[in-house]
Order: sequence, then C-alpha cells, then structure tokens
Amino acid sequence: MSLQIEFISPAVIEKSGKEKLNYVLDAVRKGDKILVLEEPLTSQEQSELIKMTMLRVDKKFTGIEVATLGNASIDLATHLVRLLGGRPAGLTVVGPSRIIKEIKRDPNKLNLLARK
Repeated sequence: MSLQIEFISPAVIEKSGKEKLNYVLDAVRKGDKILVLEEPLTSQEQSELIKMTMLRVDKKFTGIEVATLGNASIDLATHLVRLLGGRPAGLTVVGPSRIIKEIKRDPNKLNLLARK
C-alpha cells in the first residue's frame, strides 16, 4: 500500500484563477494523491477550490482536505513581493478526504495523518 505525494513548484501551475484550481482538483481526483504546492493558495482560492470540489463529489470522490502554512492572504506586502518578482512564503497541502484523516495546524507547522 503506497501513498503518492507530489510537490508542485509555482512554475508548473503559473495559470491563474480557475485554470490553476482545476489543475489542482483534477490531479487530486484522478491521481488519488496528495499535492504540496510550493506557493500557498490565497483564502479566496481555497474557498473557490472547495466550491468546485462540492460540485464534483460522488461515490468515488468524497471531497478534499486543504491546509495552508504561511501567509495565504493578499495584503500590501504580498502584492509588493509579487510585483518585485518574488513569491510569498508558505505552502498548501491538498489531498482527497478519504486519504487525509487528520490535519493539525499551528503557525509554524502542519502535521498530517494519511491512510490509503
């Protein structure tokens, strides 16, 4: 019994808006794997991802779990970092809810329990 974890650099999903979220959702649904995004999803992107997920829930795909570590909000500092060509610090973990059993968060770490 193996568990696949895929680490995604921002260059892979430079798409914006729904294209980016569709990429993430399709990878989790089809590949039955946990994605670790090197750049955190914003709270708006997370909300939209959850809405999109709810439309695709069925007997085989029961939903996703999402957790972000780092600054996922869009504030003035984040805009300045992006304008200057940088990336905001942090990451986002997305995986199928039937595999991810528990996520514990604190400001500096994520603890994820997964079972396949």
